[in-house]
Amino acid sequence: MFPSYAKKIENNKLDVEQKLLLTKSNLTVDLDKCTGCGVCIDACPEEAISRGPIGAVGRGKAQVAKIDIDPKKCSYCGVCNIMCPFDAVKLTVDGQPKLPIIEQQGFPQLAKDAKIDPEKCTLCVLCEEVCPRDAIKREVADVDQGHKAASTNTKYVLDFKLDEDKCTLCGICAELCDAYKIDYKEPTPLTVKKIGKLTFDEKKCDYCQLCISACPEEAIKLERKELAKPKLSGKVDINLDECITCSWCQVICPQEAAKVSKVFEGEYELVTDKCPAGCSTCVEVCPANALYIPPVEEAGQKPGKLMYNKDFCMFCGACINACPADGTIKMKRTKINWKGEETNLSKKIADKLMAEKTPKIQGA
Repeated sequence: MFPSYAKKIENNKLDVEQKLLLTKSNLTVDLDKCTGCGVCIDACPEEAISRGPIGAVGRGKAQVAKIDIDPKKCSYCGVCNIMCPFDAVKLTVDGQPKLPIIEQQGFPQLAKDAKIDPEKCTLCVLCEEVCPRDAIKREVADVDQGHKAASTNTKYVLDFKLDEDKCTLCGICAELCDAYKIDYKEPTPLTVKKIGKLTFDEKKCDYCQLCISACPEEAIKLERKELAKPKLSGKVDINLDECITCSWCQVICPQEAAKVSKVFEGEYELVTDKCPAGCSTCVEVCPANALYIPPVEEAGQKPGKLMYNKDFCMFCGACINACPADGTIKMKRTKINWKGEETNLSKKIADKLMAEKTPKIQGA
């Protein structure tokens, strides 16, 4: 019978399915990426998405989804796919990525953007190290001669060239200098002349140039070149699918090479007097590492109060949904950065997302 519906959790993915006579739609949530922020809950036009166990409630439970989706209520429109700031939700129709809401009605995209300016980037490791989502990949080729020389306090490199057509392996250079060595092979009736191979060890050369003047065949050329400044070659890339626009890379970059455009902008307030003693749930669930508790520096010292760094906050709301106490956090998104023309539906969703949020105990 059609339509038919199914829901399962497999390979750490929540999958809800709708089968019609001619098509099959699947909405899949990557549980490794989903933070339970609640953006999709507010954005869903059919109110088909609800909260699952988050923070301390879901701790230690394998393959527990932080959101739940009613496969019968869901219209499989793709709004949640578009609105998820973590790229955790994917909609497919007959196995192919598809967003019916865009094709049928039109709907703007979130204007997520993060770039590394290759002209300013020095290929250091800072942005890659601090990225909380491993969205930055640094690929650096072998260091050039200049960098190797700088690490050994070498200022020059020797450029040795031997004209093998002129060289007779007479052995004068090898007698004069330990930098030269000739490996002779015994001559035979077929090779009346001595044969072998001349090798040059740059480390033993002091660039006296005696070999050049002594060579009767003028077969040796030796130049000392000043090394260029150290230079790395490679690139640093940001994977926008993994990027959450937290701005860690932008804040830490000493060259101001990283530029990030946040998806959400807003205001955030902590009411730490209401925080339960010993609780750090919000710190644990924050995907951007924007919340933290200062470390205890001395034995016996009381833990510091919860603190917040606005530079890194992406206003996702995961902390609010996970908090076990009422009124500890106040968050209000003031702007959603869209790409494309807004629609009546996107404006309605924006109104819900920009309403003030604060933790509320479910059932209270």
